Amino acid sequence: MHNGQRGLDEWQVIVVGAGNAGLCAGIAAMQAGATSVAVLEAAPKELRGGNSSLTKTMRFSWRGREFMAGLLRESDRGRVDEILAGRSEYTDEQYLEDWLRISGDQVDVALIESIIRRSNGTIAWMRDFGQRWAPRPKPLPGDVPVVLDGGGESMQHRNFTEFERLGGTVLYDSTVTGFGRTADGRFLLRGPGTAFPLFADALVLASAGFEANSRMRVRHLGEQWRDVKLRGVPFNDGGPLAAAIEFGADTAGSWAECHATPQGMTLPDYMLPGQMHKSHGLARYAFPWGVVVNREGRRFFDESGEYSNLSYVTLGQQIMNQPGRIAFQVFDHKVVESGVLPDGYLGDPDAVIAHSIEEGARRLGIDAENLVAEVQRLNSDGNDSIPGERGETTRTPKRLDTPPFLFVPVVSGLTFTYGGLSVTTGAEVRGGGEPISGLYAAGVIVGGLYHHGYPGGTGLMAGAVLGRAAGTAAAEHAIRTGGTNGAGNIAG
Repeated sequence: MHNGQRGLDEWQVIVVGAGNAGLCAGIAAMQAGATSVAVLEAAPKELRGGNSSLTKTMRFSWRGREFMAGLLRESDRGRVDEILAGRSEYTDEQYLEDWLRISGDQVDVALIESIIRRSNGTIAWMRDFGQRWAPRPKPLPGDVPVVLDGGGESMQHRNFTEFERLGGTVLYDSTVTGFGRTADGRFLLRGPGTAFPLFADALVLASAGFEANSRMRVRHLGEQWRDVKLRGVPFNDGGPLAAAIEFGADTAGSWAECHATPQGMTLPDYMLPGQMHKSHGLARYAFPWGVVVNREGRRFFDESGEYSNLSYVTLGQQIMNQPGRIAFQVFDHKVVESGVLPDGYLGDPDAVIAHSIEEGARRLGIDAENLVAEVQRLNSDGNDSIPGERGETTRTPKRLDTPPFLFVPVVSGLTFTYGGLSVTTGAEVRGGGEPISGLYAAGVIVGGLYHHGYPGGTGLMAGAVLGRAAGTAAAEHAIRTGGTNGAGNIAG
């Protein structure tokens, strides 16, 4: 219907992508006064949720027991002092130091600082529309002591519920392959689904990166990434990202790097929403308690240079450069019997228990001579304290001197890519160095947040902050330029 009244294909705000960033944008747009908001999900309804549904952690600055108690599900609020374990804050300054130290220096510091400053307020905003948190089991120093109640799967259920309660619409099986402008300045979105074409006064891109596109992976990350397994969903093919660049959007970030982590050998080719617990069970992040070697028996990574929640992505990236794109985590008996290893390690069908380093190496095809030499060097220099005594400043590897030894082979799982669009702190997409009117972006499609490593929990947080900003600005733009009763005849 193009006669001055809005038809089913015409919206004030369209959000591309139904992950956490996209739904935060949709919720914020509705709260800001937009009455016609659609969120497009490439997946069918039964597989909705995106990578956000497979995670559980948001890293945010906080201060005081009262604030943290207010985030908890009601049954845990009386345990807040126990949950905090003597901690009273995680300041903006600490957060920024962690982010910049781990991620590297080729990032948009102003954008990161603005996200951190808004993280506390955004968490409170999410709490106010129903999000809840639960105690984090065995937090490491630097961890936020809570995780999303029910993990990302429950977070996404609550996001969808709130967006639809406010009157928003989700369009499924709706993959955007391109977009342009109409003669009157609105956005025209194209795609293969029955919903297209679609028209919007304002457009928010929250459709992740190109991690599920093998051609783009090879082009930007390198040939070794052609056949990598995904820790996320298979729907993030980079189509909207490519369309935005063709439209004239500026790019930002490290296009040659990505978020990848050490995973068990049984990691499937990709994950689907609803498999959150399976995904977490395949994580192999206990490497600071042992040694990581490649098939040549060589250590290639400083297992204890940082806590695992700050260094696990660096290890995942480096595995892809090792012979056979495989690595091995090795632990001795005192680590195993201490109980610090997650259940996934002990139940791993590909793990090997050996009475000597040589035996384990032979059984897994590792160069035994080199590995024995590596372990001997470690035992002469390493820390022989048992797990559980690891203090805030103790990051040296453990001795491997007590048989039997547990060998756990690991591969790399790709979560998301780093290269993306250039945005302002207000989530406006830049083109030619200046904001493009009515176009916004949030989530992993935004570049400039990471260069090398990844501080755990920052992705969901950045997506929520920029999603909220993008949705608010998109609604204001739509109301200002298009009104709520149609925008006139469509041309083009």
